[in-house]
Amino acid sequence: MAPAARAEPCVVGTIEPVWVDHTPSGDEVVLVDGRRVRLASVEAPRPPLTPPGAGGAAGPSVAAIAAAVTGARAALAEAVEGREIGLIDLGEDRHGRRRGHLLDEAEGRWIEADLVAAGWLRVVPGRDDRPCAAALLGPEGEAIAARRGAWGAAFFAVRAADDTDLAAIVGSYAVVEGRVVSIGHSGGRTFLNFGPDFRRDFAVVLNDKDLERLKVRGFDAASARGRRVRVRGVVDGRGAPRITVEVPEEIELVTR
Repeated sequence: MAPAARAEPCVVGTIEPVWVDHTPSGDEVVLVDGRRVRLASVEAPRPPLTPPGAGGAAGPSVAAIAAAVTGARAALAEAVEGREIGLIDLGEDRHGRRRGHLLDEAEGRWIEADLVAAGWLRVVPGRDDRPCAAALLGPEGEAIAARRGAWGAAFFAVRAADDTDLAAIVGSYAVVEGRVVSIGHSGGRTFLNFGPDFRRDFAVVLNDKDLERLKVRGFDAASARGRRVRVRGVVDGRGAPRITVEVPEEIELVTR
């Protein structure tokens, strides 16, 4: 197997030397000074909102969920616990934690990028950290293709756009992939439809005001029909399951 892709450190601010005390999860660290830091632009596996077996659905096994959650936390712990690292602080989140990127300055490594490449974190682009999120998509794509880390777990894996169970994950963040079968327009929005029945099948919603920004990122919505597309975001269940793209890094063409 080819080695995981390595992204150059995304330095978007001052690097502060800090010591890590412990890692409560796969995407959060607690520093020795008491600050909690949530890794920016990524998230680790979490138990699904619907417990396994709820409503009669088989769902992922408890063991598979626990293995992915524990594996992600262990990978982060191995990289940072009890060590001095570099922190790029991006400010406070709504839970009072710091948001930021972690760097191993001695090795010249971006810790989130290493964990994304190993398959223990997935990319969650935000409006205020787009360049770093974009830099992580390449390593993540290789991890997905190789089913590294948590990408081998069904509850975390890329969901097929024609999966009839997408309605069961409404309200959850997901990565969904499939082939666009038609394109529609209504009320200042463009709809990429992944099935013949827009009332039932999965769709991606794009705000028309964002179409030019998407082109700059290499995604031309007008020519998406027949192309394979990967999108990420919170699955909305008003009508058919859909994801509304908020930033350009949430949608990309897939060639394979």
